[in-house]
Amino acid sequence: MLDLLDDGNVDDDRLETVRVADMERDEVTRRSVARFARAMWIVVALLLLFNSGQLITVVNGFGVGPVQDAAVALSTTWNEQMEKNGLAKPVAVIRAFVERLRGAGWSEVHDGAVELRGTYGEAKG
Repeated sequence: MLDLLDDGNVDDDRLETVRVADMERDEVTRRSVARFARAMWIVVALLLLFNSGQLITVVNGFGVGPVQDAAVALSTTWNEQMEKNGLAKPVAVIRAFVERLRGAGWSEVHDGAVELRGTYGEAKG
């Protein structure tokens, strides 16, 4: 009879070990989700900050209503302020750079890279 009680205690210890492992796994999952959410919020903030021209395009796709009208007005004002302060220029420079790369053929890749280096003030070579 005492042997049966001892086996029950072993099973309880195993069950507790499994519970602890599950809780640790759940905690790791929560931390991973939280890190991903923070990264996405940072990306959204950067897009709002440096891509204000596209923000207007996205907001104009909303339906008609008072909230949407306010969102359009805010995004338009935001874009105007970004352009006024020169903060929309990095997006324009990056887009121009990417468009030049997309337009280059494989035979022009080396020459294009040298030309692009010269565009940003580095020595051509």
